[in-house]
Amino acid sequence: MSDLKDTLHEQLRRQRAALLTKLEGVSEREARAPRTPTGTNLLGLVKHCAVVELGYFGPVFGRSAPLPFPWEAPGATPEDNLDMFATEDESMDDVLADARTCFEFADSTIKALA
Repeated sequence: MSDLKDTLHEQLRRQRAALLTKLEGVSEREARAPRTPTGTNLLGLVKHCAVVELGYFGPVFGRSAPLPFPWEAPGATPEDNLDMFATEDESMDDVLADARTCFEFADSTIKALA
């Protein structure tokens, strides 16, 4: 089973790296620009993927998340979809730092548990 776990973890790391390379050399304005009719943008995709890992490798495995979930912000609701875009108060550097924290947390969960 360890080989399968290692294989899946390596695939997760590759997918993260592929996503993050899409932001290399991109200005903050370009990262926030809508790319689909629904308004999806690169920065929002990074934030969403990080939050999904935070939720899955945190509460699902009985571990406390190191960051609050976006919908836990004062006055926010899950319907606000705050995990799908960077807010006015969040810079690209903020989103990337939080994503690194989420990814490191997920990695520690994977390493710690069978």
